[in-house]
Amino acid sequence: MNETSRSDLNAFFDPCNVAVFGSLREIPGTAYWVVRNMLHFGFRGDIYPINPDPSKYGEVLGLKSYADINEVGEAVDLAVVITPPPTIPEIVQKCATGGVKAAIVLSEGFTEAGEGGAELQRQLTEISRSTGIRIMGPNTFGVVNTANGLVTVPPYTDTERIERGGIAVCGQTGSIGPHQIPLEDWAYPVSKMCDIGNKCDVNEVDILNYLATDPETKVVAMHLEDVREGEGFIEAARRLTSVKPLVILKTGRSEAGARASASHTGSIVGTDRIYEIALRQAGAIRVNNWQELFEVPRTLLLQPLPAGNRFAVITLTGGQGVIAADSASASGLAVARFSPETTRNLSALSPRLGGNPVDLGPAMSDSRTMSSPNPFAAYGEALSLVLDDANVDCVTVVFACGRQTVPLFPMIVDMLSKSTVGHAKTVNVFLYGTNLSALQEMSRRLQAQGLPAYLDLDLAIRSLGYAAYYSRVKASLDESRLLCV
Repeated sequence: MNETSRSDLNAFFDPCNVAVFGSLREIPGTAYWVVRNMLHFGFRGDIYPINPDPSKYGEVLGLKSYADINEVGEAVDLAVVITPPPTIPEIVQKCATGGVKAAIVLSEGFTEAGEGGAELQRQLTEISRSTGIRIMGPNTFGVVNTANGLVTVPPYTDTERIERGGIAVCGQTGSIGPHQIPLEDWAYPVSKMCDIGNKCDVNEVDILNYLATDPETKVVAMHLEDVREGEGFIEAARRLTSVKPLVILKTGRSEAGARASASHTGSIVGTDRIYEIALRQAGAIRVNNWQELFEVPRTLLLQPLPAGNRFAVITLTGGQGVIAADSASASGLAVARFSPETTRNLSALSPRLGGNPVDLGPAMSDSRTMSSPNPFAAYGEALSLVLDDANVDCVTVVFACGRQTVPLFPMIVDMLSKSTVGHAKTVNVFLYGTNLSALQEMSRRLQAQGLPAYLDLDLAIRSLGYAAYYSRVKASLDESRLLCV
């Protein structure tokens, strides 16, 4: 494996130009759609479609096509290759000889497909080692960079735009790509995305080292089936977790999962206990499922880390408060005991308030509240009081909404946002109600104001638990660094 530096992967994520090899027919899963997706998402560099029969295509989407990379007449940074597997080693070798810095091999049919494919993959690895060209894949969708519009996925995607933000999502599956995930509907804040596929050259260690110093990326979410370089992985992960959170979904926990992983990418999977220990040593947050992989990073991105694990919940019903308390305990959080001052101030809102969970039901039914221009004002007042309490580190706000509350959304979001000002504490929101589109709209509005919202109470609270865990990890890493100075 080549030694890693950040500049090694720049050509994958920030190329000045891209050559795309493959069929230029207007069907999904071809080089045509790679070109079309790059144009659609606004890639700022030059694109060179390459096919051995340019007379058949001439221009593609307004771009001149070429029979060979040597005809381009410009130094090329990145090659994207989606051709039959037997043709690929020769194409990549020609790219390397011509000075191309990096190649993404989108095609499948390599190690995961048997010995013939494994031999082709070994050839790619040898080309990378002997020439210095970096190769991502094979069996990958490639990369996404929202800063420059680079999207190399070959399938059709009906996503109009990808929100530019601070979360990098990487893995060993095309299922994390913009053609598979409703990123636009979620308004999911992406910095980079990549699928390392079969890892003939670029692997998770390279990606971690690159993202550790990427200024666009604030949180990393990574799906892994296996790790090839255990010691290098731990070192790279520790470097990254010393400056930003790393959320990992390590699959293949069971024997059945391990067998499926081997057939998917040709992975060699070790025992899950070894991975559990390694991830803890690395300071990573290990999540349990696909939903957590995408959802936990939003609290880590949008909110400050909690100073401790003392948790409060503000809710409309007592039942939700009991559920929240149980979930907090299971997530490593402690239900906070309010100070006497907080208890008195909450009781002033309603005589039946004062404890944690904060059940606003009685205050909301007060006639003064019902006649107020903002019937939800008690939420803002209670949130400010709870955040003022030195015994509280993090809060989940439980809020019900539906079609009838849509006109009030701007006022409610503004109120909750203003209530958090001046408090360096971790806050997220659980939304529930009878209308999914209203819930999604409210979620997007809250997120735009820096308040992560969830449609699952347990997930919202687990996200706070993971944030508290990482806060302890980072403090420990910071202390170790100081001791080494």
